[in-house]
Amino acid sequence: MFNTLKDSVVAAAKAWWRSRLPTRESLVVAALLVVIFEGCYLAAFFVRSELLLRPSDAKTILETVWLVVGLKLLVFYWRGLAHRPWRNARFHDLNNLLRATTTALLVLIAWNYFGTFSSAWTPIPRAVLLLDWAFTLLGVGGMQAVARSLYEEIVPTTNIGNDRNALVIDASPQGRELARSLSQIHGRRYFVAGLLDDNPEHYGERVGHARVLGPVAMAPACAERLRAHQIVVLQGSIYGPRLRSLCDACAALGTQVSIAEYAPTQAAPGLKRHTVGRITVRDIELRDLLSRPQAQLTDKDIDVVPFLHGRTILVTGAGGSIGSEICRQIVRFAPAKILLVERSEIALFSIHRELSESDTLGDTILEPLLCDIAHADRIEQVFAEHKPAVVFHAAAFKHVPLMEAHPIEAIENNALATATLAELADTHGVEAFVALSTDKAVHPSSIMGASKLIAERFLQSFNETSRTRFVVVRFGNVLGSSGSAVPVFTEQLAKRQPITITHPEVRRYFMTIDEAAQLVLVAGALAPRGGTYVLEMGDPIAIVDLLSSLAFVMQVPQSAVRIHYCGLRPGEKLNEELFFEDEQRTATSHALVTRANRPQRPLSVVRHWLGDLKNAVAGGDSHAAAHMLMQIVAADCCDLVAVANEPSDADQLVENTVEQQG
Repeated sequence: MFNTLKDSVVAAAKAWWRSRLPTRESLVVAALLVVIFEGCYLAAFFVRSELLLRPSDAKTILETVWLVVGLKLLVFYWRGLAHRPWRNARFHDLNNLLRATTTALLVLIAWNYFGTFSSAWTPIPRAVLLLDWAFTLLGVGGMQAVARSLYEEIVPTTNIGNDRNALVIDASPQGRELARSLSQIHGRRYFVAGLLDDNPEHYGERVGHARVLGPVAMAPACAERLRAHQIVVLQGSIYGPRLRSLCDACAALGTQVSIAEYAPTQAAPGLKRHTVGRITVRDIELRDLLSRPQAQLTDKDIDVVPFLHGRTILVTGAGGSIGSEICRQIVRFAPAKILLVERSEIALFSIHRELSESDTLGDTILEPLLCDIAHADRIEQVFAEHKPAVVFHAAAFKHVPLMEAHPIEAIENNALATATLAELADTHGVEAFVALSTDKAVHPSSIMGASKLIAERFLQSFNETSRTRFVVVRFGNVLGSSGSAVPVFTEQLAKRQPITITHPEVRRYFMTIDEAAQLVLVAGALAPRGGTYVLEMGDPIAIVDLLSSLAFVMQVPQSAVRIHYCGLRPGEKLNEELFFEDEQRTATSHALVTRANRPQRPLSVVRHWLGDLKNAVAGGDSHAAAHMLMQIVAADCCDLVAVANEPSDADQLVENTVEQQG
């Protein structure tokens, strides 16, 4: 215990000593204190003598001024008053000033008393000591007040070579780098008035001419006090509802909130951005208001590089919103060839042209292939000719209400074509087959979700016997994807039309397109033996809140947002899920990717399901095909169907689905 106490004392002493080491600013402050102390000492004699300087007083001043100034300077330096910038003075500093001045007074009184026993000592009048104490308080305290007033009241109202007075959210090393770099932003320069961070260890620390002022909750108050035109938030430091609250509070003050990011992605249309080096300052976007910060995949990811670099990659649905983003992300890792498989002519033309003009394409060969994955002969020809090492299967029908009306097409494309594609990949020695799935495949209530679940179950079973690694990546909704709600909301808000929402309590999982594509690559690379992987989606977001955030980003007044509730459409649920209850969750080396192990069906059973579905589709009866699909899903989920707020009786579930088809 004694050793622990001794170590604590030694550590505290070392910390105190380090905090008192001389710096350039402390030396400047010390020199200024010397001038103030001399002025206060002379003023004390002048006031005592009614503004006259008597010869005896001059002799006393000359003989004692060195002691008074030196002793006061030593006490002030010991108390740390020379180390804190005066422009940042607070009530705590005033209290410290009072203690230091009083300590110096008491020492001088004691020195003056004991000095009388020596004939060589020239006593200092007691009235002079008291006046010097008062003048020191007024002089030093007044200078601190003037410095803070200049810093908070005068400087923010002038440009002083900068365009905007700003606060920075985040005092981490990245946030400090941002603060130092803001003055060099191309097209706009900033004067950083201070930083804010929720870590108390940073409070009071200096970053250039600024300091860490306190927690993020103080941002509106600090912005008002320091007349900050802008608050710059380092991406990911605050997000979601908290960022929205900050934006609302600052909007009332006329202060803009912006996002600073590294290795910037493409800006959303119509939004401003200013750049310096790797740092970009941009307007708030919808992705910043999601329930968790966005992940960023580097071009040198140790898992993804060997998975993609120098290899032939095939991407189905390459012209779709998700498939095209997967292609953009793959290009960054310099594969030998990318096979762009797409059945839409214009979509294939667009993505091929975009990638061909990309600065990151390098020596990668792009091969646009206009074909439908449901055509097995054509797909087999592609595999035989190009011999891909990795397949990313993004082609799918995913619009829930449309698939309710077209169950045959959903089964053909999402289930049967996926199984055929997987078997061809196995036949032609593909190393890895990465298929995209959806949260709607968990306890499916829709034709689309059920068809994706059948695809999941086949790949899970086939993975056990195949040489190919079959990886299923399950995630929720993607912002801005084709057919999603966000583009529709954006159009309706722009036209000031009523917004159609199915139900006031409906909630969905959301992530951005680029993040989803990046994590799909990570999941494919992390799966040494295949399996099902689920992406971390954060908390589900109420569609009403998403709409409110979108209106905020588009600068549409909330009073102008009109909502029309139309009720849940066929196949839709209030809430989606990411996991089945019988799935065992296992963490991976990436925090945003979780492995989900669900008890598998024998491959023969799943093949029998596919045979039944194929026969039902061949019959051309939509009702029969939907009935067969939902029967299989009910058999697979068994009693788990009841847990998902769906009818507990499988037959009733099937009958409801058939009625919706009618």
